[in-house]
Amino acid sequence: MTITEAVTAVYLKAVGKAVPPTTGSSKYTRIIGLLDFYQRRWAREPAVDWNSLYDPALSIGAATATDIYDLDTSAVRKLSDREGDAVRIMWTDGIGYTDYDVVDANRLKDYFYGQNKENPRGFYCAQIGKQLSFNHKFVTTDPQYGGNIQVPCYGFPDVITSSNPDTEEVQVDDPDWLVARVAAEYVRNDITRRQRYPELLSEANEMMTRMIDDNGSQINTTDRLWSPFSGIGQENAWSPK
Repeated sequence: MTITEAVTAVYLKAVGKAVPPTTGSSKYTRIIGLLDFYQRRWAREPAVDWNSLYDPALSIGAATATDIYDLDTSAVRKLSDREGDAVRIMWTDGIGYTDYDVVDANRLKDYFYGQNKENPRGFYCAQIGKQLSFNHKFVTTDPQYGGNIQVPCYGFPDVITSSNPDTEEVQVDDPDWLVARVAAEYVRNDITRRQRYPELLSEANEMMTRMIDDNGSQINTTDRLWSPFSGIGQENAWSPK
């Protein structure tokens, strides 16, 4: 559903008119703003990680002589905790890589470089606030040094604007939910139509429930492919022979 189609659908559902407000008018601008607000709110639905906002390998830069890296929280809502997911550093040879298992922030202190309580050969990292912290600092002799850090994460939808409404699309899994939710908010502040608010809100809530169920029924585990170890003594590291 394009933004233009969404504006038209909201106006039809809210006021019963098939012809939408003129582009640039106060009504049009208000609907655009509400579409963006509720799409962002959808992305932050409590206890829901939308599969459509999942990125298995978002690049956040190169590994340098530190163990802490900033996360762009305008692009990264949270690191993925899906089974089999790991933060990967692609080595500078473009072939080898090292996987770092993501652990809870309050547990990272239990894991040391080369040893930890549970696995003496593991690599670990954690999201701590707006940063990604590894369990060791990188040095120039590490195969990971200079490599590209790729994080599996859940992001955010694009901002809805009126710049290219005929080509840009809303990104909610069920666009009809967005239409119903925006229409509900639109009529809530209209004294002549506010009696329809409970009806439209109930419709939107039913759609949200179905959307969450559909999201949960999708495959959300990742099988880790077998690969030979590199011989550098680390279980999560791989490179060609």
